[in-house]
Amino acid sequence: MTDPTLIARKLINELREEMSDAGRELRNRAEWDLQCPVVVIDARNIPRRVVKTCVRGLTGTITTSDVIDDPLMRKFLVRYREIGEDVALKEFMSGNSAEHFADLWERYTDERHTHGMAVWSHTDAAKFALKSKQCFQEGQLACVAITEGAEGEDHGVITFSVDSNWLS
Repeated sequence: MTDPTLIARKLINELREEMSDAGRELRNRAEWDLQCPVVVIDARNIPRRVVKTCVRGLTGTITTSDVIDDPLMRKFLVRYREIGEDVALKEFMSGNSAEHFADLWERYTDERHTHGMAVWSHTDAAKFALKSKQCFQEGQLACVAITEGAEGEDHGVITFSVDSNWLS
């Protein structure tokens, strides 16, 4: 993945107009709450897709997982990128934590089947919500961009903010 700061700058400049409504809405708010606007950018394809949502609406806008926060699943996902799904599955299904992993794997595949590939975890979404509160206090609009993944990854996620006065 290219430098996240450069990606954010490019997206801000390219999508300023599409983000301006969210910036105006943020400026008109007296205090932060879960209805504060945030912007989600799907930067994996052209044209880029910009979605204005609120903090509360993030997990409905971005596919979010309950399972990928588990340390065992995180280890699996790293191993999966190194050696491939089939070999990693055999390794984890026969390891010391096979029973726990089998439960995680079932939940993970159910999530993928029902909602698609998760972009981030609920912990990531909660951290972004806190970031949006800090951004609000600084007059900044919180943004999250889903980008093309680095080698061996399906996608990347970067978070950044932009001055709401500059947007509008």
